[in-house]
Amino acid sequence: MDFFRISTKMGKDGVIEVAPDFTVGRSKDLMFRGKSFYAVWDEEAQMWSTDEYDVQRFVDRELDAYADKLRAEGKLANVKHLQSFSTHGWTQFRRFLQNISDNAHELDESLTFADTKVGKNDYVSKRLPYSLKKGDISAWDELVSALYSPDERAKIEWAIGAVLSGDSKKIQKFLVFYGPAGTGKSTILGIIEKLFEGYCTSFEAKALVGNGNAFATEVFRGNPLVAIQHDGDLSKIEDNSKLNSIISHEWMTMNEKYKPSYTSRINAFLFMGTNKPVKIGDAKSGIIRRLIDVEPTGFKFAPNHYFTLMSRIEFELGAIAHHCLEVYRSMGRNYYSGYRPLEMMLQTDIFFNFVEANFDVFKRQNGVSLKQAYALYKEYCSETGIEFVLPQYKVREELRNYFGQFLERHTVDGVNIRSYYLDFTTERFKSPVGGDLHAFSLVLEDENSVLDQLYLADQAAQGSIRSRSAVRRSHPFSGSTPST
Repeated sequence: MDFFRISTKMGKDGVIEVAPDFTVGRSKDLMFRGKSFYAVWDEEAQMWSTDEYDVQRFVDRELDAYADKLRAEGKLANVKHLQSFSTHGWTQFRRFLQNISDNAHELDESLTFADTKVGKNDYVSKRLPYSLKKGDISAWDELVSALYSPDERAKIEWAIGAVLSGDSKKIQKFLVFYGPAGTGKSTILGIIEKLFEGYCTSFEAKALVGNGNAFATEVFRGNPLVAIQHDGDLSKIEDNSKLNSIISHEWMTMNEKYKPSYTSRINAFLFMGTNKPVKIGDAKSGIIRRLIDVEPTGFKFAPNHYFTLMSRIEFELGAIAHHCLEVYRSMGRNYYSGYRPLEMMLQTDIFFNFVEANFDVFKRQNGVSLKQAYALYKEYCSETGIEFVLPQYKVREELRNYFGQFLERHTVDGVNIRSYYLDFTTERFKSPVGGDLHAFSLVLEDENSVLDQLYLADQAAQGSIRSRSAVRRSHPFSGSTPST
């Protein structure tokens, strides 16, 4: 191996002392980062090993082979093994790492399946226990179709497929399973852990959005592709910059306890289960464009049937992965690029709720003065019991997010008005998916409906569709809910 050479020294008693001499320079067989061991190449396994004690095993094996060669020539030889602490060989190796610069390539940046052929330059240190093959997924179908609606199931399978395809390292999204206890959040998260065994880590969401936790990113030191928290809490966010950077896969400074810091890109796709809504403070929150919320149906299986399905899923992992990858490819990387978590926004964003409550007023006028808007805002806070009321200067800035234009002065019916907003936009009340701006719309703006065109508009229960309503549609790969 190229990170050491065998040194020999003749002793006074004629015995040749065989010891390792570690080489300063760029190595192709040993990687180190942050003045610590990172990985060593295992020629037998044809994979990189992250077990530091494999260095001892490989070095001692070569020392023994060289000593045997000397003995075959009739010479006396004594080996200073790394395994023996009294030889100080292991101490020298540790000191060697402390005095050289970083030399590392990220490992396991892509998934490796059981039957995937790899080489040294693939930088692989682990494999999944299954092959990616089409097969029976009847247990998965029954389980996920009962616990989640077709639209929510599509989100889950799209996210799994994104990780399998390798695109998750470029997608700036994270999945939050939101609902009451016992509704299937941890069930799906547990299956995701099995699908990405060895490529997963756990994380604490609260630590990523709080202040004073310098080592919050330490859990990502092994370059995982998936990070999971079964019971997280993002209901109180002090600072979401670190969370946004992780979701966006930006270069970050990694701080580990008792180790020098280093820079790395976090490739993990985050999955979290929670019983509390994710806090969205305002319309400019980075969480809005990154969060995909998944809500269970609330259906519960009989215990015996549930555990039967879970045991069958153990044998469907490769087929489930293949199915999810096909779903992802059919939907595309950008399917949820315009998605907005409207339900979370309605539960946590007070100002969004205010604008939604006065939607008809703003839409009809297509504009509003700051004075009128603030009067409506104070009235809304009074009626809904909101204690903390924003001052007018903050409302002035926040309202800009919902209108196309802001004019310092504007004339309405011959009257000059200061601080006027024009061109009310409804885009923030939509959650477009699949590249369709009007899909899954919370707001229907058409003056004339298809019903008006096909039938008589003056018939009962008909007429122009102008009310605000949620529109849902089934995904073609969603499956169906089994009868119970």
